[in-house]
Amino acid sequence: MGITVYSLAISIVFYNLALIAVFILRRSPGFRAKHAVSLLAFITVLGVVRLVLPIDFDAAYVVRSYKIIPAVEDFLKRPLAASFTYGHLLLALWAVGSLVMVIKDVRLQRRFDRYLQSIDFVDRPELLEIAAEYGNDFAVLISPQLHMPFTSGILHPVIYLPDVELSDAEWRMVFRHEITHIRSRDNLKKLFFLAIEALFWWNPLAHFSSAEINALIELCCDAKAVRSLTDQGQVEYIATLRDLMGYASQDERPAVAVSLTGTKNEMRLRFEALSSPNMKKHYIWLSYLISLILCLSYFVIIQPARLPENGELISSQETQSQLTLVFNAEEMHNSGSYILHTGGEYIWFEDDVMIGQITQDMLSVSPFNELRIVQGGS
Repeated sequence: MGITVYSLAISIVFYNLALIAVFILRRSPGFRAKHAVSLLAFITVLGVVRLVLPIDFDAAYVVRSYKIIPAVEDFLKRPLAASFTYGHLLLALWAVGSLVMVIKDVRLQRRFDRYLQSIDFVDRPELLEIAAEYGNDFAVLISPQLHMPFTSGILHPVIYLPDVELSDAEWRMVFRHEITHIRSRDNLKKLFFLAIEALFWWNPLAHFSSAEINALIELCCDAKAVRSLTDQGQVEYIATLRDLMGYASQDERPAVAVSLTGTKNEMRLRFEALSSPNMKKHYIWLSYLISLILCLSYFVIIQPARLPENGELISSQETQSQLTLVFNAEEMHNSGSYILHTGGEYIWFEDDVMIGQITQDMLSVSPFNELRIVQGGS
């Protein structure tokens, strides 16, 4: 068991596939229901686990790539100047792009924080009394310059409210929603996904995933907020969301904050999810299948494979009497090094010269895990 650049690459692929699946299912009419949200969240969590734990298991099936991956490796190793290769250039661009994304998010959050510091807040004792019913582990600020309720902050969360006229029952629904965000640590989740977006900025799906994750967080929050409500309470919750849509504005968007309202399309999907008690059974089985594929993906490894330059394959019988195990870390990193997999054995070669036999367990240990594996005869 180990982690290689190939296992990292395949984990990125499966994370993106998980996001695509969530994106499609969330918009499917037969999937919109309150209990469907938990399946969407589960698929997302599996995708994240696949991304942050890119592990190669010893029992995994190895798929050899003889053309595409070796060609990519050859390109990345091609020198641009002295020992500086195309691979080094791409890594530098990756780092710079991630830094730019982080700076952008930090500036967005700081600009919004300055905006909050510049606006006027008013006293609404009746709202503070309602908020006190839900505990005192958060602060509440009300301003006529705000257009929608939202929660900001991770360690010390603050609920920001617009200075609008709602009934006490409606305000209780607002607090129920925002406090559910706080207790679910949704701002921390949002920060985590912003970090993923910044790290994989070169991936087109990374930019779409931010909005998708935000929408999923709101769906999960709705599902938790109405869980203990009666049917009448759920109707009042939906009505409160609709009333607040009339005040909402999308002009100001903090980087790390969760708001009760969103775009009209997002709100429409949330209304449908809250109003639909059931979903079609084949969507449930499809969710299970996607989850199973994400789990089984740990047992498939894609690695490069090359034939020796002279085109000759060495049989296991020819190697039995000649093998001497030699370790030389410097030589192991030579560009002409490879491991020949033949007859169930792993043979280490340097410049097409056989050095010795290694065990399968040693393939996951540095520096052997950096060598390409050549698929030989039986």
